[in-house]
Order: sequence, then structure tokens, then C-alpha cells
Amino acid sequence: MEITTITITSTTMSSTSSSSSCSSDSMMEDNIQRAEKIIHKWKIDSHSHSTFISIFHKNNTTEATLFLNSVSTLQRAMHFLSSNDKKSSNLSIAQRSMQIAMKRLEKEFHQLLLDYNHNRQHFISISNLRLIAETMISCGYAKECISVYKITRKSSIDEALSHLGIQQYKHSHIKKMITATDLQNQVKIWLNAFQIAIKTVFREEKFLCDHVFSSYPAIRNLCFTNSTKEGALNLFTFPDLIVAICKRLKSDTLFVKMDLYNSISDLWPEIDTLFSHESISSVKLQAESCLHKLSDSVRTSAVLRRSELLASHLIHC
Repeated sequence: MEITTITITSTTMSSTSSSSSCSSDSMMEDNIQRAEKIIHKWKIDSHSHSTFISIFHKNNTTEATLFLNSVSTLQRAMHFLSSNDKKSSNLSIAQRSMQIAMKRLEKEFHQLLLDYNHNRQHFISISNLRLIAETMISCGYAKECISVYKITRKSSIDEALSHLGIQQYKHSHIKKMITATDLQNQVKIWLNAFQIAIKTVFREEKFLCDHVFSSYPAIRNLCFTNSTKEGALNLFTFPDLIVAICKRLKSDTLFVKMDLYNSISDLWPEIDTLFSHESISSVKLQAESCLHKLSDSVRTSAVLRRSELLASHLIHC
């Protein structure tokens, strides 16, 4: 009798376990289908020419929440099925839906980054950008997120510097400045642009990176480097080339070099803070090199100037 009772109990437990498993599978399938429906609603049609409407528009907050929750649902389902049932058709469905979702978030991220410069509600924009970045990164799409950020923000930084009058400085361009007046005009433009670039353009970009990627320090530093390094290095190429051209100009360039030196020196704390990370330290090293070269050149010019004044004084005596 006892054996029979045990057998019945065991069968009952097995039946209960099987029922529970089926119920769990059914629930997961329902969750995946609901998530799939929401995500497919916002699927990007590459052949469509209709105006892009962001899920993260201020009037679409409910849709944005539903979309991100659906992505989280898919992520959990994929994680479970990958560990327990890799052959499940639900896993393939979830993976395809995830790819559609990430493509949508890439587009949203790109659009929000473009709108950032023209949006006065920066706090809202940054919050949405951070939500998208954290979702993409946690789902294994960090590479795509970083790529979109680099392409979009580097273009914005380069455009901002260009509007300030910063050009792609090359030795051939500097050689065209054959007079002291040419030199002074270009230096005046650079000095004004340099102040704005350090205090506004690069500082705001650092602020954006720090907040969008606040949970991921390595990605935060990488994105700031990707968007600003080229422009910053080019910025400090100018004073480097000016030192070289001053050597062949016969006119006095002492005060021009002093202005350049003082401008960089005055903003050194900001330069040190912005470009301190190893990935972008080459900018700080170039700025230091500029200061050393300008300092040496100023001292040499000052000595020559004193010698000329002394010689002139002796002649008149």
C-alpha cells in the first residue's frame, strides 16, 4: 500500500511539474508575441519616404516606455531560451524582433543627437539618449551605439569648429601668410575660436558624453575621444605652425606669439581636465608642446628685440 501511495504521489508531482512548465512556456510565448507586436509597430521601412516620427517625442512618452519594456522582455526571453532551449522557435522570433528594435533605436539615437544642438530642453534629450544607450549596450549592441555616436557627434563638432573659422591647418596653408598683417588676422580669428572651442564646444561635448554614458566609463571616454580628438589636434596645429612661420617673417612677431602663449596658458586647467584621459592625452601633449615652443620662441624674439634696441641706441649715441 505504501509503495502504491508513493507511486501515485510521484506521478502527481510529475504531472504538476509538467503543467507548470507548459504554463511557463505559454506565458513566455505570449510575452514574446506582445513584445513583437509593439516592436513591429515601429519597424523602420528603408523604402519609405515618410517623415520620421520619433517614439521619444514629448507626446509619445507612453509609446517609448512600451517599446523599451518590450525590448527588456525580449532580452529576458532570449537569455532564458539560450540557456534552456536553443532550438525553440520562440528564440528565433525574439532574435529577429530584437534586431528590428535595435535598428529602430539606432535611428532614434541618431535623430536625438542631431536634434540636441537645437533643443533647449537638453535635460529631456540627454535622459532619452541615456535610456537608448543603456538599452542598446545591455542588449549587446554597444558597437552600433558607439558608431552612431561617433558619426553624428564628430560631424557636429567639426561643423561647430568650422563656423568659428577653424580650418584644416597645413603647412602649405600657413605659408601663404607672407606678411605680418596676414599673420595677425589669422591669429585673431584663431584666438577667438580657441576660447569658444575650449569653453563651449569641447566642454559641452564632455558634459554630453559623461551623462549619456554615465554607467559605462570606458565607452564614455571612447566616445568623447572619437568625437573631439581630430578637431582638437587640428586646433593646436595652428600655433605650432605659427612658430615655424615666424622664423622666416622679417617683421616683429613677438606680441603675436605672446598672445598665443597667454591664451593657451590661461585655459590650461580646462585643457588638462578635458583631455586628461589616456585615449585623448595626445591633445594635451600637443598643447604642452605648443606652450614650450611658443615660450622658447618668445624668449628668443625678446632677446633679439633687446639687442636691436640696444644697437639702435648705441648708433644714435
